[in-house]
Amino acid sequence: MIFLKGLFILRFSRPYPGLDDTHDCDQNSSRSFDPVFRDAQLASRVCITYIPELDSLIEMATVPEPKRKTCSYIFHREPLTSLIELSSLVTSDRLRGFVDQYGDIMTLLKMIVDPVPLQTLLQFYDPELRCFTFQDYQLAPTLEEYSILLGVPVRHQVPFLDVPKEVDFRVVARALHLSVRDISDSWKTNGDAVGVPLKFLLRVARGEAEKGNWGAFHAQLAVMIYGIVLFPSMPNFVDYAAICVFIGRNPVPTLLADTYYAIHSRHGKGGAIRCCLPLLLRWFMSLLPVSGPFVDARSTYRWTQRVMSLTSYDIRWQSYRMDVRDVIMSCGEFRNVPLVGTKGCINYNPVLSLRQLGFVMSRRPLEAEIAESVYFEKKNDPVRVEQIGRAWKSIGVRGGSILGKKFAIAMPDYTDWVKKRVETLLLPYDRMNPLQVQPPLILADTVPAEQYKQALMESRRLKEKEQDAQMELYQAKAEKLNLSRQLRDIQSADVGE
Repeated sequence: MIFLKGLFILRFSRPYPGLDDTHDCDQNSSRSFDPVFRDAQLASRVCITYIPELDSLIEMATVPEPKRKTCSYIFHREPLTSLIELSSLVTSDRLRGFVDQYGDIMTLLKMIVDPVPLQTLLQFYDPELRCFTFQDYQLAPTLEEYSILLGVPVRHQVPFLDVPKEVDFRVVARALHLSVRDISDSWKTNGDAVGVPLKFLLRVARGEAEKGNWGAFHAQLAVMIYGIVLFPSMPNFVDYAAICVFIGRNPVPTLLADTYYAIHSRHGKGGAIRCCLPLLLRWFMSLLPVSGPFVDARSTYRWTQRVMSLTSYDIRWQSYRMDVRDVIMSCGEFRNVPLVGTKGCINYNPVLSLRQLGFVMSRRPLEAEIAESVYFEKKNDPVRVEQIGRAWKSIGVRGGSILGKKFAIAMPDYTDWVKKRVETLLLPYDRMNPLQVQPPLILADTVPAEQYKQALMESRRLKEKEQDAQMELYQAKAEKLNLSRQLRDIQSADVGE
């Protein structure tokens, strides 16, 4: 029989020492019952051997799980005080018209960007798959989600590709409700960019508001939000690219492209992330729990710990409740979606985000669906940019007839693939036990988390109702007993009289 103790092995000469050695002792001898004597007997049969090879085995058992390298990112936003003050002129009676025409972009203007959740999110970026890979699930922003969060539809047409070689001041002036001379006189060069200084647009917008020209004021406010918040380039400067996207009225593909390109180009290096940070943060926060242990633990756990405690069950697959019927899955010859931003081009893989849109993650993705098809700086390959533009003329849209019914779950084949991916990619932080009570394993793969949560809430509600009913019944019985006692007392008093 062998026992492992530290780095030593104790080898006994008999299978079960002490059970078959009674014949070695005199049954009539009192020494057979002497503990010291019997310990000496046992020691005489034990061989203590040191085995150096066990050192590595024990080290393997005690070494913590390896983790991927983390980077420090910078999330800088220009001061927005003057722009926020100007937006306050859009009163409640005019806000609906502004939102209908330009989307919910003023929410992004006024949104406070907390760098901590973004810093945490970017540590999970999976550059090969263009997504964020967590313990047993993946998240990736999509065209459909950005469209819903922004309140701007994705037009099925060729999106913004690049700024024209020659500036057409007439087109710009018409879009901004200004004269050609005003635009041409204020047109400036700022670094590698050309455009209009923010202070010029602030001045003319205030003038339009004073005159009551709200159509012109709204357009000028919107283009400033495009240049400073949605597509930031240079400080206090609205560049030509942002103006072109504004004129094209199809900002979502460009916003998503800038998001992926900014994150991908800084992955593993750190540094400044220049994209629409409020929209990225709003997307991430929309998927996280808004109540329960995740929120309650804000004062006791760091952001990294709270995120590491989440499982796929905890994520709010809230797009499951959004009415997303059709998903852009590919363009032209590309099996995924190529995106063109203000600075560069990159593809993303919608097949990894179907659960976010309410569909079943029924299987692991095919290699062709997640292969890198596009990643380059626009100025280095204008021919490829034109190729992507042609691909967007043939958009591959899939609906429920192909993707299946709305049922936001992940099947084991996909979940196992994600977990295997984590073994290769590694996680950036130590694992945490879930803060939220998890569903039974058999339900986790077959019942949507939302339905399970609703069932739990309904069960609790019914239990509370049952307890209330039992309390009412108890009170009714007690009242009945009390009335019966009072009646007996009255009857006894009557008899006594």
